[in-house]
Amino acid sequence: MRFQHTIWRWVRPLLLAMAAGIGVLGVWWFFVATWRGQMMDNQAYVGAEFGSNRVTPTFESILENVSVTAIAAVMLAVALTALVRRRWLLALEAAAVVACSNVTTRALKYHLLHRPGLVDYWGMTDNTYPSGHTTAAGSAMVAALLVAPRGLRSVVAVLGAGVMMVFGYGTVAARWHRPSDVVGAYLVCFAWAFFALFIAALRQQLMARHQDELPERPRPSRLVPALMVLAGLAALGVAAACGWAVRGTVDDFTEPWLLEQAVTSHPHLLVAYLGGSAGLCGVAMAGMGILLRLVHLHDQRSGRPL
Repeated sequence: MRFQHTIWRWVRPLLLAMAAGIGVLGVWWFFVATWRGQMMDNQAYVGAEFGSNRVTPTFESILENVSVTAIAAVMLAVALTALVRRRWLLALEAAAVVACSNVTTRALKYHLLHRPGLVDYWGMTDNTYPSGHTTAAGSAMVAALLVAPRGLRSVVAVLGAGVMMVFGYGTVAARWHRPSDVVGAYLVCFAWAFFALFIAALRQQLMARHQDELPERPRPSRLVPALMVLAGLAALGVAAACGWAVRGTVDDFTEPWLLEQAVTSHPHLLVAYLGGSAGLCGVAMAGMGILLRLVHLHDQRSGRPL
């Protein structure tokens, strides 16, 4: 029983990392590589015309300033936080999560994945999946959770999920990306965060063979992670319901300006927009809740803070 308990420490995050990676490819396959998925995604993109009028120039300037420099600044802040806690390997792992997430997104978008021209929308056939801007924001939030002190993790997780939801929604409302681009970006970030926990747990298990077993820390509360996961699942339920409602709707995207000029007269476009927004919010909230729970468990079972 003790052996199984020890193995489960690193098997759980590994399985979750694999699931997130499969999710990245699954979202791409349906929403990018199939006609129906492209239709639903583009309907949400057109429906975002309703929200684009409510996105201020200030927020758009924030989106424009998310660059390599901003990513480097985030990596530095995360590393400094870990170093202050005297966790040298944690600083390296958190920085690696940020770097690997952004490199993976660029590799997928520009080299590994493609977007077939199944739906003609103003000739927008270039692959935009996953979103680089939301990857930058999402990787910063998951790295911040990894390095956060034990007493602040729940706060960091909730605030991080909030930042991811606001940033992801703003990216869609500003019509910088389709909803699937944001969802794919966040799944990339969570995949690398889970993998980092897998490496940390596996490393500690190997080190434990040469030292006495450390006592477990007090059992962390499940309340905040559970509430976050439930809220995320509820949002994903809304997204699924909206997707089901617009699944059979077909529009002529050869003249998209006709739809944009009268979005409010096409309710299914608003439904698709609502579904896409709910979907990205659900992934952000549920993912951060699961990550919070994993970090808590790793802390408890290792006998020392992550």
